[in-house]
Amino acid sequence: DMIAGDLKRRVEERSIRICRDMLCALIAQLMLVAPHSVLAQQQPDLTRARTMILEGRGAEAWRMLEPHEFELAGREEYDYLLGVASIEAGRPDRATLALERVLAVNPNHAAARLDMGRAYFALGDYDRARLELKDLLDHDPPPAARDTIERYLAAIDLRTRPAGALRLTGYLEASFGYDSNINAGVSQGTMFLPLFGATFALAPSATRQDDEFFALGGGLEVSVPLKESLSLLAGADVRQRSYASLDTFDYRSAELRGGAQYADERDAVRVTAGTNHYDLDHASYRRMQSLNLDWRRQLDRRTQFSVYGQDLRIRYRQPATRSQSSDMVIVGVGGVRTLEEAKRTFAFGSVFVGDETATDQRIDGDRRLYGVRGGIQSALRGDADWYATVGIQRSRYSQENPIFALTRRDWQYDIALGANWRIDNSWSLRPQLSYTRNDATTAINDYDRYELSIALRYDWR
Repeated sequence: DMIAGDLKRRVEERSIRICRDMLCALIAQLMLVAPHSVLAQQQPDLTRARTMILEGRGAEAWRMLEPHEFELAGREEYDYLLGVASIEAGRPDRATLALERVLAVNPNHAAARLDMGRAYFALGDYDRARLELKDLLDHDPPPAARDTIERYLAAIDLRTRPAGALRLTGYLEASFGYDSNINAGVSQGTMFLPLFGATFALAPSATRQDDEFFALGGGLEVSVPLKESLSLLAGADVRQRSYASLDTFDYRSAELRGGAQYADERDAVRVTAGTNHYDLDHASYRRMQSLNLDWRRQLDRRTQFSVYGQDLRIRYRQPATRSQSSDMVIVGVGGVRTLEEAKRTFAFGSVFVGDETATDQRIDGDRRLYGVRGGIQSALRGDADWYATVGIQRSRYSQENPIFALTRRDWQYDIALGANWRIDNSWSLRPQLSYTRNDATTAINDYDRYELSIALRYDWR
């Protein structure tokens, strides 16, 4: 019995020691894990917060980020997201504090400066908002950001200017260059015409002509605020191009337009009517009237969507070209997407369709057209950007051309490559090389053309 009792006591003591050791090990493990768990709780998911902001859930992002400000203030990415979310949550006062911390670390953070302007606007501090936004505008922001800036500046003008006060913007531009095919003429000097079953020599005006040119242009636009978000518009543009040797191709274009614009923080709608007078060799050549509608919406911080339409009345004035007169309707959709804010990199594109009705017995009849355009722009350095664009357009005419015994079909390709150097806040220099190829079934309309130019421009706002 004594042996049995002693054995039982030893088993109990050993069991107690095992339980005690296991409990100590568990406590030690918990002590190692707990700090990591607390630390994890102190690190909000910034990627998720950014997604919320892009999806328009800024208030929700603010509720996730705000409790961690004491621990994470001073970290650039956190402060920037907190600042943006604070604006969306209706706390612009908190936004300015967070964004000031971002700019203290990175004074060139363009997105933070834009949002600082938005925060000042929300606070009613329009002077500081205007300073921030105008300075950004002078540094050639991506189109989506530019559109946002211009809408805020327009809203500031509406809120700070006396009723009926004018806002005037404009530009002047001078350029020179070389055009390889001034008149969109064909390369060969003779052409076979099936209607006559013979080959004919072409007049010089139908064959390609090349020359150097010099051009001057300028424009003004006046905005008259009516009430918040709504304004009346009027504008004019004039352009003159003169050729070094072939002055019979000198032309002048003058345009007048007027309309109205509604703009708020997300949408801009513009309706305008205009007239364009085009004179060739000092004689009236073409007149065009237009009705234009353009709607742009900021889908998120990086993406802009647009819908546009045009109704055109085109009338040629000379007897030799009068049959080209037409009525045309074009509609399209487009978009701009900022790819990388730091490098001012963005892509843009549009698709469109059109219907053209010949009004003066055009030999090819009516036309249906459709096409796509697109491009990309990015920074070369702080004060310069490069860009590339491409366009493809398909045209189908409605009736057979009796001279060539076929129905005209065109594929037109346009490519451009250039750069924009901002000399200062007002002056810019833009070299550009462009190429056009029109591949037409009717030989007289088949041509290619390239143009090299350098333009110096002055803008005032």
